Amino acid sequence: MIISLEADGLGRYVVAVVGGSFLLNMYLTINVVTARKKFKVEYPLLYAPAGHKHEEAFNCVQRAHQNTLESFPMVMMQMLLCGLKYPLTSAVCGGIWVVGRFLYGYGYANNGPKGRMVGGIFSHLGDFPLAIMTFKVAYEMIAAGK
Repeated sequence: MIISLEADGLGRYVVAVVGGSFLLNMYLTINVVTARKKFKVEYPLLYAPAGHKHEEAFNCVQRAHQNTLESFPMVMMQMLLCGLKYPLTSAVCGGIWVVGRFLYGYGYANNGPKGRMVGGIFSHLGDFPLAIMTFKVAYEMIAAGK
């Protein structure tokens, strides 16, 4: 059996979430670039140096982006792979993750470390089910090969 993102025409939602994830990355990138200028943190420094006047403020913006990038490839890969078999469920989970990461980035940048909690929890409502679904799909594929 061939599985494709076009099954039942629902694969378009998976692709739409990938597009949304691009917008998420651009939003977080623009936040970092803006914060660099505002707080005068020059390249090539990834974070503000210890003792910098705006160390925590800049580092919160940068950390929101870095933390998202740390999970970005795995979440997108799981969504795409699971989307081959369960496109709508995968797209919904991926969409929840993307919205959660927007909230995470906004909260972290504007309210410090405590501001990231709502977005962090919300994004896990998308990525945890994708992780579980990955194992489910793998099991189904292995079992079908018997």
